[in-house]
Amino acid sequence: MRLVHCFILLVFIISACHNFPRDPDKTLEKVKNGTLLVGYSENPPWVIKTNAAPTGLEAELIKEFAQTQQAKVIWVNDTEQDLFEKLEKQELHLVIGGITDKNSWKSKISFTRPYYQIPKEKHVMAVIKGENAFTVALETFLHRQEANLPSRLQTYENR
Repeated sequence: MRLVHCFILLVFIISACHNFPRDPDKTLEKVKNGTLLVGYSENPPWVIKTNAAPTGLEAELIKEFAQTQQAKVIWVNDTEQDLFEKLEKQELHLVIGGITDKNSWKSKISFTRPYYQIPKEKHVMAVIKGENAFTVALETFLHRQEANLPSRLQTYENR
C-alpha cells in the first residue's frame, strides 16, 4: 500500500512539473515566431539611439535573442519611467537601457539575473513579473553570451 501511495505522489509531482517554468500570460509562446516588444531608453554604450533600430550592447543582444526565437522586434523609445509603466501593464515584453539591479522598480516588475557586472554595478534587463519561461529563455541566452560581453562592450565604448 505504501508503494502505491509513493507511486501516486510521484505521478502528481511529475505532472505538476510539466511545462515548468511557466508564463501565466504565455509571453514566450507569443514571442516565438511572433513579435518581441522591446522598450528602450538611450544609455550609451548599452543602448544607442539611431534613426533606424537602436544599437549598443543590449540592443544587439536583443536582436540576437529575437533571432533565436524567430521573432520580429518592435522597438519603443521612451523615458525609463514610461517604459516601466508600459512593462507593468504588459504592453512591452522587456525594457533595456543600462538598467542595474538597484533600480527602484524591482517591486513592480522583474529583472533578469545580472548578465554583466562592472565594479558596483550589476546590469540586468527588465521583464514582465511572473513570466518565468520567457525570463529563463532570455537569461539562458544572455548566459551563453557572457564570455564575449567585455570585448563587445568595449566596441561600443570606443565609438
